[in-house]
Amino acid sequence: MAIIKELNTKFGIGASYHRITAFNISYSSKKITICVASYLSKEARVNKNDPIEELDISIPFEDFTSFLDVNPIVQGYEWLKQNVVGFEDAIDDFDVFEPPLPEPLEEVEPIE
Repeated sequence: MAIIKELNTKFGIGASYHRITAFNISYSSKKITICVASYLSKEARVNKNDPIEELDISIPFEDFTSFLDVNPIVQGYEWLKQNVVGFEDAIDDFDVFEPPLPEPLEEVEPIE
């Protein structure tokens, strides 16, 4: 999942494809941090180019409860669109470009 919206980076370069690459929830201190990576375009992401910018965004304490009992990544995108200037009319992109995870290795009983 990602969101599509043309925005300028701090380098003055336009980026149109933004995805959450890391998410940290501390239940004890009620703090949430989202890392958003911005790519030149969706095609740049598909071609495995590095992001042109990565930002860590701290979620305010008063919004902590909106991340409980929901998928935190989906809620993260909703929060970005509702609270970060520029993302308010971003388009959701549900395409998945991650490589499939390898099958778990079968555990072998040790020979005694």
